[in-house]
Amino acid sequence: MVAKESVLIVDDDRIIADSLRAALGEEGYNVVAVNKASDAIEEAKKQFFNIIILDLVLPDMGGIELLRMFRNKSPEACFIIFTGFASLPSAIEALKVGAYDYIIKPFDVEHLKLVVRRGLEKENLIIKNKELLERLEREKHKLEIILAAYEKISLIMNLEDLADFVADKAIQIVEAEKASLMIVDEHSGELVLKGYKGIDVGTEKIGWRIKIGELIAGWVAKQGEALLVSDIDNDPRFKAHAKPSRYKTKSFISLPLKSDHHVIGVINVTDKLARTNIFTQEDLRYLTILAHQTVAQIENIKLYEKLSSFAITDSLTELFNHRYFQERIHSEVLRAQRYKHALSLAMFDIDSFKSYNDKYGHLEGDRILKQIAGILKQNSRKVDLVCRYGGEEFMIILPDTETNGAKIMAEKIRKAVEEIKLNVSVGIAAFEKGLSKEDLISRADKALYAAKAEGKNKVCVYPVRE
Repeated sequence: MVAKESVLIVDDDRIIADSLRAALGEEGYNVVAVNKASDAIEEAKKQFFNIIILDLVLPDMGGIELLRMFRNKSPEACFIIFTGFASLPSAIEALKVGAYDYIIKPFDVEHLKLVVRRGLEKENLIIKNKELLERLEREKHKLEIILAAYEKISLIMNLEDLADFVADKAIQIVEAEKASLMIVDEHSGELVLKGYKGIDVGTEKIGWRIKIGELIAGWVAKQGEALLVSDIDNDPRFKAHAKPSRYKTKSFISLPLKSDHHVIGVINVTDKLARTNIFTQEDLRYLTILAHQTVAQIENIKLYEKLSSFAITDSLTELFNHRYFQERIHSEVLRAQRYKHALSLAMFDIDSFKSYNDKYGHLEGDRILKQIAGILKQNSRKVDLVCRYGGEEFMIILPDTETNGAKIMAEKIRKAVEEIKLNVSVGIAAFEKGLSKEDLISRADKALYAAKAEGKNKVCVYPVRE
């Protein structure tokens, strides 16, 4: 139901005040009529009046003085002065103070009704303009946040840092309390939490995973459509997923991050801070703008990581390459030298690999290289560095490991390779004070040569008999 416009009539002549109240009441206005300024002030405390009709002469206060008082309190109201003691100076003064019109008694009621209607039209226009200016100011502020975010987003080259940054900007833009960003794991196909703001995850955020299609974020990822819900309790699609204890409000936004029509992630925003507690289409529009730039930077990060991986990774086996091995063995030797830590190096060579290649072809040879690379990774620790040294040779750098530990690992690998009807020979060398990386590699190579000389399919540790 639309509220009626309210009119306050202040006139010391009760007959005029009552007749005006009746006439304007017929027009559908909510009319209050009083005869003193003090009564008018009390009525104004109770409610807002769209139109205030004032007599210039009142028993307890001048009309101009009362006009000033009302004007300070309710500048958006429309004021009409009418008086039986008209003068040019009083008219000018009234208009200066803020009166919309000045009517002289005796007056025509129909004329007054027309003035009231036009006054309300003007007031409504002023209110709409004010609301428009306020909305434009809000939009300006939000667009400034987005533009500033654009500049910073393009500089972030870590996915977790980007996700945290975007979650923070999302709650600023739509004035919310909580936000999260989830990315689709290319290997598992699950949504993985990468960044958040205002959420108490309790445990490491990397553990937050959901399958595509499950819960609300999973539904959005599957459908590829943005979702704005005003009241989850009354939305039949998601009543089963609602968790009242988790959210302060029942409204939320969840929108997909799409690259070439392919969903790569989801942004979730909950707990609107505004008085209504309900997210709007305007909020969704702003988040969509932020999402576009986020998608672009996620693609940049993935490309950067891929190119970086190419620089240090062997394309066939996906192990670290020879160049990266040289960088890491140098740094590990320096670390072992400085901190007196143990360090071992294991060199592997596939026995009779050339003959195998000649017999079965290079495609089969490549398959074997990949298979053995997998065995090396499966049987080494996360801290160990597994590299393709060249051809059919592989290296494993084992930090904080003595030769006995390296030999145990090498034997596990040798036996695992036997299970696929192939053999490897292994040479192991341990770092000693004063050794260079070249010395350590040379010792491992000599141990490998000894294993070959002793009949292959063996693990030898330097020093060996020459």
